[in-house]
Amino acid sequence: MKVMRDRLGVNSAPEHGVGLIEIVVAMLLFGLLAMSFLPLLIMAVKASATNARIATASQLAGQQLELIRAQGSDCASIEALNGAQPTTTDEQTVVYQPELIVGACPASFPGVISVEARVWNTTIGSPDGPLATATTLVRVLAAGP
Repeated sequence: MKVMRDRLGVNSAPEHGVGLIEIVVAMLLFGLLAMSFLPLLIMAVKASATNARIATASQLAGQQLELIRAQGSDCASIEALNGAQPTTTDEQTVVYQPELIVGACPASFPGVISVEARVWNTTIGSPDGPLATATTLVRVLAAGP
């Protein structure tokens, strides 16, 4: 372009700035770069959501074990909580179903009962398995109240 200006006798000033083609090429390159990072970003968001569900389920399992510990020190009170517990829903509308599995009462007292708390994502026995599991031993002093 400078050669044509010199031939025509036009005052040739140096070209400054960025042309439209350069801007379009830069936008295309930035778009390709962003598209390459998009799958990574999506996987990170999914992993974060999964970790949040597991953390909530773990906290709920711990609360279920605290419920067992506060129930009392006799076998009948603890065995009454065996099975599914009321569901809980979090802020993202994920429904958690806690389940308590109480072991057999000991033959002599004082003794211990094994208690397992499982937290499922809405369906007990789902093929994905429980989101969280916690086990504890509870000391019992008598068979009944």
